[in-house]
Amino acid sequence: MKKKILSTLLCMTMMATMVTGYGVSEVLADDGQELTIMHMWSDDMAEQKVAEAVAVRKAIDSFKEKHPDVKVVEEQISQNAGYESKIKTLAAANELPDVFLALPSMMSMFYDNGQIMDLAPILDEEKEWNESFSNGAFGDYTFGENILGIPRCAIMNHVLYWNEEIFSECGINEFPKNSTDMLEAVKILKSKGYIPMACGNKGKYLLASQIMPGILFKSVDNEWYESVKNYDGGSFENPEVVEAITYLKDLIDAGFFNEDVNSIDELQARELYYAGKAAMYVEGSWSVSGFINDTTQEIRDKTNITVMPPMEGKENLDDQIVTGQGWGFALNADLEENEQDLAIDFLKELTSPEIQAEGVENGLLSVLKDTPYDEKKLDPFYKEFLELYNSKDVRVGCPEVQLSVAYMDASYTGYQELSVGDMTPENLAKSLQEAHESAEW
Repeated sequence: MKKKILSTLLCMTMMATMVTGYGVSEVLADDGQELTIMHMWSDDMAEQKVAEAVAVRKAIDSFKEKHPDVKVVEEQISQNAGYESKIKTLAAANELPDVFLALPSMMSMFYDNGQIMDLAPILDEEKEWNESFSNGAFGDYTFGENILGIPRCAIMNHVLYWNEEIFSECGINEFPKNSTDMLEAVKILKSKGYIPMACGNKGKYLLASQIMPGILFKSVDNEWYESVKNYDGGSFENPEVVEAITYLKDLIDAGFFNEDVNSIDELQARELYYAGKAAMYVEGSWSVSGFINDTTQEIRDKTNITVMPPMEGKENLDDQIVTGQGWGFALNADLEENEQDLAIDFLKELTSPEIQAEGVENGLLSVLKDTPYDEKKLDPFYKEFLELYNSKDVRVGCPEVQLSVAYMDASYTGYQELSVGDMTPENLAKSLQEAHESAEW
C-alpha cells in the first residue's frame, strides 16, 4: 500500500447532511505522506455554521498545524449526492479509503470481508483517550469483542418539531399523549388544510431510520430489540411490531405526510414547516443546529420539540428514545503502522475536548464524559432539546443503523413501498425479518 492515509468523514444522520455536491481540496506536504479525507461537509457549510461542518473543518485545520509534513486531501460528498453509494462502490472494488465514515451495518460487512480494522486493541493501548469517552459511546460500533468505529458525536435519531400555534388554531390544546390521540390530531390538522407531518423521503432513509424507529420503540421495548440483534428469539413479525407498522400505515392513510413525500428531501420538508404549511416534522438531533440557524425567532417561539407518543396501552414506554452514534470512522485494514498513527491522531483531534465542546455550543451531542462547553453560549432552543434528551431514561439503538446492510436496504425500500400502498404491514414485517435472518453469523 502506498504511503498515504485516506480518511473519510461523515456525521449524520444521518443522518443528517445537507449539501448536494462534490468537492476536492488539497494541502501540499514535504515528504510524500498523505491524509485523504472524504466527508459530507463543504467549506461553505462550515461558513454557514453547520455544526458538523465546523467540527470537521477545525479538526482538519488542527491536524494540519500539528502535521505540516503530511499532505491533506479532502473529498467532499454529501449524503444527498451519493456518499453511501460511493463508499459501497469503493468497498466492492476493494478500494476503500484508509480512514472513512460508515454506518455500523456497513462496518460489520466490511470487517467480515477483511477490509477494516478492529479498533478494540488500539483503544486498549490508548487508555487515556479510551477513558475520555462517555459510557456507551461505542455502542453502535461494538460487535462481540470487536469495536469497528470511532464516533464523531452522539445522536438522537428521532426529534419531533411541532408548531404549538397551528395545533391551538385547530383546537388541539396539547400534544397527543398516545397513538390514538395522535391519529385523531392528524385527521383534524388535515381537515384544516395543514400537512400534519412534513417528510422528505427522497433518499429513503428518513422514513425508515428517523420516523419509524420513533414509532416502533413506543410499541416494543429494548428487551425485544436485544433479542432481535442477538438472534435470540425476537422477530420483526412479532405482533407488536406488525401493530407499529400498521399504525404508521393508518397515519399515512389519514394524510400524515405531504403528497410528494418520496420526491423531496429533508431540507425541502423543513421548508414546509418553516413556511407554516406543516404542523410537524421529524429529523435527528443533528437538525437542531440547522433549525436554530435557519429560522426566525418567531418560528422558534411557536415550536416545541418532543418525540412520538407511545402506543395506547404502552404508556410505560414513554421514556424510551432512539439514540446512538450513527455514522462513525473506520480504519482500512491495510494501514501500515505509521499510517495508522496518523489516522488515530486525526480522530483524536475530532474527539478532543475543545472540538467536542464547540460542537455542543453549536448544537451537537458530545461523545465525551466531560465536555468543557460554555453554557452561556448555548442557544435557548438547544437547551430545550437537551432537557428533552436528558429527561428520557431508556435509550435504545436504531435497527437501520445497527443491523445488517441487507436489513437496512429492505427497510429503506419497504417503508417507501408501504407509504405508497405497494406493501402491506404484514409483508413488510416478513421482508424485514427475512433480510435480518439472511445476515445471521
